Amino acid sequence: MKYIDKLRSDRLFYEDFFRRIETAKKKEQKIGGWMPLELLEIIYAIVRYVRPKIVVETGVGPGSSTRFILRALHDNNYGVLYSIDLPGFDKEYYPKIGKCYHIHTLDGKIGWLVPEELKYRWKLIIGDAKIELPKLLKELGTIDVFLHDSLHTYEHMMFEYTQAWRHLRVSGILMSDDVNEGWSLAFIDFCKERDAPYVVIRKRLGVARKVEHT
Repeated sequence: MKYIDKLRSDRLFYEDFFRRIETAKKKEQKIGGWMPLELLEIIYAIVRYVRPKIVVETGVGPGSSTRFILRALHDNNYGVLYSIDLPGFDKEYYPKIGKCYHIHTLDGKIGWLVPEELKYRWKLIIGDAKIELPKLLKELGTIDVFLHDSLHTYEHMMFEYTQAWRHLRVSGILMSDDVNEGWSLAFIDFCKERDAPYVVIRKRLGVARKVEHT
């Protein structure tokens, strides 16, 4: 809790976050895609604690997790976040499989929840994670933290977890949004197959740790 308590003392950080959301809602009724604040704070605390050199996330959208990860890296004074996003794909794909979608971009911008002063530790890649993620991971070699928040289909989530796990260092952290029956339980299946310790927080955020035998 010490990391979260310290972050909460930064009133301006939170005011800016909520102001950006309220401004977006006035411009676009169907805007959405950010995580609940409680989960964002947990992600922040994990990144603060792990002190990763390299974090990789798939799916940026409004940039809520991106914002909190980058703030954690800033407060650690260490690390870089690589993000992969394919804006607009959920709007095209999810209705085909009976899922709802949100508009994520605002005025054509990805990651509009991320303030300029935090972007110096951010490298954004625009493209399909099925193509870009293997390329990025091969280039990076080893990563410390991975967060999935792109296409929520069983097949795609398993693909991303498998790719990331191969490059995740021992004691590294694998996270995933929307781990529930409404979307997919791929994260749970993946962790059980590898006997990896995991938790699912608020029936949504999956967090696993890679141990030596996995």
